[in-house]
Amino acid sequence: MSDHIEMTKTTPLDFLMATVGGLAPPLIPIILITLLVIGIQHGLGTPDPAPLADQAVRDRIKPYGLSVAVDPNAPHVDRTGEAVYADVCSGCHETGALGSPKFKEKADWGKRIAKGYETLLDHAFKGFNKMPMRGGEPDLSDLEVARALVYMANAAGANFQPTLKKEYEPSAAELARGKAVYADNCASCHDTGLTGAQKLSDVKAWGPLLKEGKDALYAAAINGTYAAAPKGGNDKLSDADTRNAVEYMVAQVRAAMPAKPAAK
Repeated sequence: MSDHIEMTKTTPLDFLMATVGGLAPPLIPIILITLLVIGIQHGLGTPDPAPLADQAVRDRIKPYGLSVAVDPNAPHVDRTGEAVYADVCSGCHETGALGSPKFKEKADWGKRIAKGYETLLDHAFKGFNKMPMRGGEPDLSDLEVARALVYMANAAGANFQPTLKKEYEPSAAELARGKAVYADNCASCHDTGLTGAQKLSDVKAWGPLLKEGKDALYAAAINGTYAAAPKGGNDKLSDADTRNAVEYMVAQVRAAMPAKPAAK
C-alpha cells in the first residue's frame, strides 16, 4: 500500500504574501539609500544663516503698512529727531543690528562723527553699507532725516545742527527758458507718462525724486536713466538748458503740492 501525501491548495492571499516577502529584502536597502541621498541633498541646500539673520532684522524693522487711523491726505508735519529715532531708527541703532552704530555708544560713533555732518547726512539720505535709504522709511522728509541723525550723533558726543543745504533758486528768466525747453524736448513724455516718465501732473510720483535733490535730478536729465535718453533725446541741448527744464518741472510739481501747515 503506497503512502499518499495531499498538498495544501495555494490561495491568492498566500501567493501575494509570498511575493511581498520575496521583494522586501532588496527593496529595503534601496529605500534606505534613497532616503540618505535625499537627506544629504537637503543638508547641502541649507541656506547660510548669516543672510537669513540679516533678512530677519530687515523684516522686523520694515513698515507694516498704512494705519487706517491716519489720513493719507493729511499735510505732513515734521517730527522731532527723538520721535523719528523711536519710530524708525531704534530697530537697528538700539541694538547695533546690521552693523549700525549703537545709540549713545561713543566708540561706535567716533569715526563716523569725524567724517562730518554733511557726509553722514548724505549717507542717511542715500543709504550706506547695509543701511537702506532714509532708514528704510521713504516717507521721511529731509528735515526728519536730519533731525534723527543729529539726535543720534549728538547723543554720542557730536555738536551738530539739523540744517539742510539750501537749494539753488532759479530766476524768472531761467524758469521761462526751462518752460520752453520742456515744451520742445520733455513734454512728449512727461505730459503723457510715455516710456514710464513721471507725469508732470502726478505729484505723488515726483515725491521720491524730489527727495533725491536737484543735483540728482540734474544728473539724471543730463546723463539719462534706464528709461530716459540723455537730455530728452536731444544731444544738442546744453547742460544749462537741461537744468533749466528740470527747474521748471520741479517748480511746477511743488506748486501743485498741498501746502504744509504753518509751524507752531
